[in-house]
Amino acid sequence: MVNETAFEESNATTDVRRPPDSAFSTSYIAMLGLLYILTFLVSVLGNTVVCYIVYQKPAMRSAINILLATLAMADFLTTALCMPFAVISMMAQKWIFGDVFCNFNAILFNFFVTEGTFVLLTISVDRFMIIVRRKDTLTPRRAKIYIAISWVFSFAVVMPPIFGWGKYTFESGQIQCSLEWPSQNDRDLSYGMFFFILTFCIPLLSMAYCFVSILRTVRRNSTRIQNHPPAPGGVMTKMHRPGKMNIDYSFKTRAFTTILILFVLFVVCGLPYTVIRFHLLLNGYADSLSYVADVVVILIAYLNSALKPIIYYIRISKFREACVDIMPAWCHVPHCLPGRTIRRIRPHVVYEVDKKFATSSL
Repeated sequence: MVNETAFEESNATTDVRRPPDSAFSTSYIAMLGLLYILTFLVSVLGNTVVCYIVYQKPAMRSAINILLATLAMADFLTTALCMPFAVISMMAQKWIFGDVFCNFNAILFNFFVTEGTFVLLTISVDRFMIIVRRKDTLTPRRAKIYIAISWVFSFAVVMPPIFGWGKYTFESGQIQCSLEWPSQNDRDLSYGMFFFILTFCIPLLSMAYCFVSILRTVRRNSTRIQNHPPAPGGVMTKMHRPGKMNIDYSFKTRAFTTILILFVLFVVCGLPYTVIRFHLLLNGYADSLSYVADVVVILIAYLNSALKPIIYYIRISKFREACVDIMPAWCHVPHCLPGRTIRRIRPHVVYEVDKKFATSSL
């Protein structure tokens, strides 16, 4: 009786960590495998083009574009170095590459995801400084310094499990190596909480504050800007005081809108993955849907890397023009497909803002 009871308890513990066999249906694996492969191809190709354009074209090497290229490089490396092993593990239903490479794979994935998060945070703070504080202090040289700091910081954040604080492993039912779940001791749990708070929660709250402040500032300034046609005969009015300049205000907010879309994408793709991983860290598999949810949210997390180049193409005219320049003539994208159309310029609609508030955008 004692042995039978112990055996039942052992099975109960295993069931918490292992999903039911029904989760591994062949049709499910085939469908998810195709989606993963499509995501892989789009992400690798798109992010490679982003990095190539910024590297090859001096006109594209502004501070913000250098940051976006770094973000693209992190996304490319995440997809190229981590996703293939996730797909193989999903199809094999186990990790076949050994414990050493399991640790290496988990470090790479967490490192590149953390790096991308910190770069996006840097871009958000830059937009905050420009629009809210009216200080455009980010130069290409400073951008490179911030990038170097973010790489070092990201590396420091993901390395503690190698030295005993936390543990990377592959659990039955998942498709890639990550932090061990459920946490076996307080030390591993403390690192898991530290990692998720530092790499997701704090950046999320910081970026949310930046964007809320920017939206308030843009809204407040837009109510002060009047639609003022040029005075007849060139007469100087109070609306044409020295220190003012005539610009189309939408030029100023266009780059911010693109970054805001990237932030929304970060939340939509990153929040489900973080919630599932944190849940597994605390409780393991709670029900039969946990495995399905885990596989789907990992795919959504990888979609974050695949969708960014598409957003750049649609939102950034210079990037789209550079893409057209490097494309062979036979594969140019028709004008009817998504992308910014040429904006109609209405000379009589002019907005006024301070010169120091008018800075260059993408």
